[in-house]
Amino acid sequence: MDLLAEQKRRGAETLGSVKVFFMGGSPIPRALAESYLAQGVTPQNVYGMTENSAHQYTHPDDDTETICATTGRGGPSYEVRIFDQAERDREVPPGTVGEIGGRGAALMLGYFDNQAATEDSFNRDGWFLSGDLGQVDERGNLKIVGRLKDVVNRGGHKIHPARIEVLAMRHPAIEKAAAFPVPDERLGEKVCLAASGAQVQSLDPQAVLTHLDREGLSKYDMPEYFIAVESFPLTASGKILKRELAQWAADGRIRPTPVRWGGASSSGEGGE
Repeated sequence: MDLLAEQKRRGAETLGSVKVFFMGGSPIPRALAESYLAQGVTPQNVYGMTENSAHQYTHPDDDTETICATTGRGGPSYEVRIFDQAERDREVPPGTVGEIGGRGAALMLGYFDNQAATEDSFNRDGWFLSGDLGQVDERGNLKIVGRLKDVVNRGGHKIHPARIEVLAMRHPAIEKAAAFPVPDERLGEKVCLAASGAQVQSLDPQAVLTHLDREGLSKYDMPEYFIAVESFPLTASGKILKRELAQWAADGRIRPTPVRWGGASSSGEGGE
């Protein structure tokens, strides 16, 4: 993201002689991958953890859809299966969202001096359970949906923040986005969308909801709070700390604006 922003600032049409780009660290927005492909660079989308290395990746001959929407099928040294979120020993069929499990040559033996954590990370058949949510398509390509702990429970309806974030970053004014839960007395949790970018401060929150609707987000998953931020709290590797954002909102350090999606007319576009 930072490279593209700097490239845009300089008015550079290409990244010189770069032909391949390695992408990882957090779910990759489709628009980000497409922006590299458009200038002749083939990004390699990868997925993994310290516990199992970068075991999943796209291949040079993969089509555009595979590169932009999945982390590929990986190689022969590590296999991936998807398990039920509530029953971690039960595998689910292709196309079903569940917890990503894996096993193979790249997998750790366990957590040093922490047998409890080790046992909690494996199911009874020896599959390492990552805490990440994903789904596998009919060709074996893995698509990351989000973190199991990041799922927002709005009155029993499970909302995956990663999808909201990916769609939000297709808006030309939004450079980075994070969807996180805020407490709600009646429903338990609601979704807040935080966004950053040079022009994001002037965005009308209703216009953001209209954009999300046009991109295909269900009305049941629409954010009910919005806030424009100058920067995000980040880990050392650049991942957004959503729990810290949630704490900032709880402490009053940031004050999200309530928003409500009521259909296309709620944006003020095309109505009276």
